[in-house]
Amino acid sequence: MSDIFNGQSVPSNTYVAQDDGKHEFSLRQSIKEKGTLCLITGSSKTGKTTLYRKVLKSIDKVPLVVRCDGTVNSEEFWARLLEEVDFSRLKEVQKGDATESSGEAKIGGSIGWPWLAGLIGEAKLGIKNTKSEIEIREKILAKPSPSHLVPLLQNSNAILVVEDFHYLTEKVQEHIFQQWKTFTDHEVSVIVVGTTHHGVDLAHANSDLVGRIQQIDLKRWSTDDLKKISIKGFQKLKIAPSVSVLNLIAKESSGLPIITQQACAQLFIDKRIEHFKHGTVIEFTRQCAFKALHNVAISRYKQFDSWYLRLTKGPRKKARKFNTYEIILMIFTLDPLKFELSREEIDSRIQELSLEEGKTPPAASINSTLSALQKFQENNGFRLLEWSKRDQTIFVLEPSFLFFIRWRKQRTSLPNIFETIREIVDMFIKD
Repeated sequence: MSDIFNGQSVPSNTYVAQDDGKHEFSLRQSIKEKGTLCLITGSSKTGKTTLYRKVLKSIDKVPLVVRCDGTVNSEEFWARLLEEVDFSRLKEVQKGDATESSGEAKIGGSIGWPWLAGLIGEAKLGIKNTKSEIEIREKILAKPSPSHLVPLLQNSNAILVVEDFHYLTEKVQEHIFQQWKTFTDHEVSVIVVGTTHHGVDLAHANSDLVGRIQQIDLKRWSTDDLKKISIKGFQKLKIAPSVSVLNLIAKESSGLPIITQQACAQLFIDKRIEHFKHGTVIEFTRQCAFKALHNVAISRYKQFDSWYLRLTKGPRKKARKFNTYEIILMIFTLDPLKFELSREEIDSRIQELSLEEGKTPPAASINSTLSALQKFQENNGFRLLEWSKRDQTIFVLEPSFLFFIRWRKQRTSLPNIFETIREIVDMFIKD
């Protein structure tokens, strides 16, 4: 079953190209336009990594991946990339006047650190008489820079992929992307993966990159595209579940393909079905789907439970007149589901809650909560929401959190906003 519905790797049987494959096409074309910075953005679990892995495999490219965090400085950034090089996975690329063709075979035995040193320039590295591969590697890593990566990327089928660049500090971002022009000047395309609202940070870091960035922004998946995942999987298994069940799972997956995969797999797990013969009649009802969605929420996303409680209570609960933190969470459960809300949309959705007189927080309370959100989350060791003062928008960094809010409790029918409000209000009455 795990071979069919698998949310942990690039799916082979249930891969669906979002929006009729426009993102795959755009990424392939951007890579071919040498010197392009291919920027893939979107919320967590919208399929950014799956997208580039699928495309790179189709064009015989090997990703050289570096994952960023707030502790990395610019020198460590380039060192991490070089340390990740696995020459045994690469092919040398023969460059012609107009085209490039792969070498006849994998040549992990002929390319390596000495090969790279020859491309960079042995005299430049100070290793003219050095023969040990270990010594050569140490020399290259001693003063890492983008100029060491350019010849590797030009002469092999490796492609640079930077994940989560938005976690770098602003100062490090600026330093790294000031150096980034090295790639565009040498006609080397690279892939950068991050969140939608931090995409503009690249241009802020280096204005020379404006016009050289191709942004591919993955939005929440449509119900139709999510349903295609289920249909593909069940067709492979030669099972015909009801349209009602397929619609329910797709609609309640919070726009995330990984949850559709997990919920479909959970249907079988709940019935303890691991193997079965083709032709076996297996029936899945809406109640089966309700149970599967709940079990996915409490087994796959259980870590959100304590975060949810801390976030809804917020800081200095007893000192606060309004339950602004929990109200902000409530408005994300309203339809249509969105991963971001502008300041105006926040006010509009709060009005939709129809709270009792005197319970609606004033603008000052909302503004104060939004401003304190980041520090409160950092102090509690998690990041679920981010308020951008520049964009005047609140972003959900983990959209699966919205799924958890809706399905953390066992249900026999679809959740509605009034039920959710009642649950949260009851929690605070007991507090």
